[in-house]
Amino acid sequence: MPIPLSAETEVLARQLAAVRGQSIDEAVRTAVRDALARAEQPAAAGLTANQQAKVDRMLARVKALPPLDDGGDPDAALYDDHGLPR
Repeated sequence: MPIPLSAETEVLARQLAAVRGQSIDEAVRTAVRDALARAEQPAAAGLTANQQAKVDRMLARVKALPPLDDGGDPDAALYDDHGLPR
């Protein structure tokens, strides 16, 4: 059964097909398949392999840092007992 398309969608599909050197059917099928594959991936998977590797390295560096010796107070490293910046 045909899917009714708006005029704009048809123009875009024809442009995509022309750019890719494909038939309209091939261009639309490929575009929808690619969009579906991206939509089914977890949110963080929107990163490229290179970006994910950078994130993983950064997280590893943060996890390797020693714990702050501040008794659990995140402001202790920034301010002295009088509330002044260190």
